[in-house]
Amino acid sequence: MKTALILSSLLVGAQSFGVVPVTQGRVATQLYAAISEENMTSDQKEIRDIQNKWNEIRLLDRETAQKELSGEWLEAYNRYFEKYDDDMQRMSEYTQRLEKMIEPPKVAKKTKGQRKRDAYARVLARSGN
Repeated sequence: MKTALILSSLLVGAQSFGVVPVTQGRVATQLYAAISEENMTSDQKEIRDIQNKWNEIRLLDRETAQKELSGEWLEAYNRYFEKYDDDMQRMSEYTQRLEKMIEPPKVAKKTKGQRKRDAYARVLARSGN
């Protein structure tokens, strides 16, 4: 009886240090797959063409975009980067505020002379002069 108890406790102890199975973080499903060309409607083809055009335009630097783009594409480009610049400005303001909260400005230590002047000012305040 004691032997069975000891062996079962050893077995449970050995199983508790077993390797835990690793789960997959992200599983590819059909939702991530692109629709084939022959299964697309005309609207889907138009959307895909717009996406491809925007992917090319978005990577242009600002001077090149101002020279090469016109009309609706230039307006979209300017709107996109105007919003981007606004967001970056706001994030830099947030980081400055957080930085002040995380590390408040340090007050310089008083010198020996300043401590003596403060002590003398307290003495004068108590005496009423």
